[in-house]
Amino acid sequence: MVTRVIALGVALGLTVAGCSDIRRQATDALDSVASQAAGAPSKDTVERWNTDELTKALTAINDKIGASPADYLMFTISGYTSVAVQAIDPKKRENVDEYRYDGSSVKVRPVDVSRNEPGVVDESSFKSDIVTPAVLTSVLSSAVKDSGVQDGTVSVLTIEKFFANEPEPKIQVVVGSPRASKNVRYTPAGVFIETV
Repeated sequence: MVTRVIALGVALGLTVAGCSDIRRQATDALDSVASQAAGAPSKDTVERWNTDELTKALTAINDKIGASPADYLMFTISGYTSVAVQAIDPKKRENVDEYRYDGSSVKVRPVDVSRNEPGVVDESSFKSDIVTPAVLTSVLSSAVKDSGVQDGTVSVLTIEKFFANEPEPKIQVVVGSPRASKNVRYTPAGVFIETV
């Protein structure tokens, strides 16, 4: 009887240990997928979005928009995965669409701007020719150093006006590590402004 109880205890212990290992592995896998989907920091961001790749992305997006220069509201580099632009539809200016380039094609989806006050969308816009691939490459390369974040990586770069009435947009790069994260801001010409 004692042998059966010990054997049952050992079997139960191994089962629980095995289940916790399976649960840990499943949790780790889910965390990995979730962080990739959220555009988690990637050491490849700087290498992936070099001047040539950014030029291809902007050309494809602007061709899809159908205006040169286009009126952008926001430009975003999301880690390794994509470049996206929110732009005013040149044929119907009350509409804004998002154009997302994944390295091979541009996908378009509408953006809800119905909650904005009249005129805010136009006031928030900036011309697409202010977005320069060489400047973006330079900013991506210097952002980690400028942030002061030890072992940091770039996760996202955005260009937008923080307030609609600003004269020009700002470039903002999010740099993070397991212990810290900072937003590094630059002018459209790539001149360092501040780290917050």
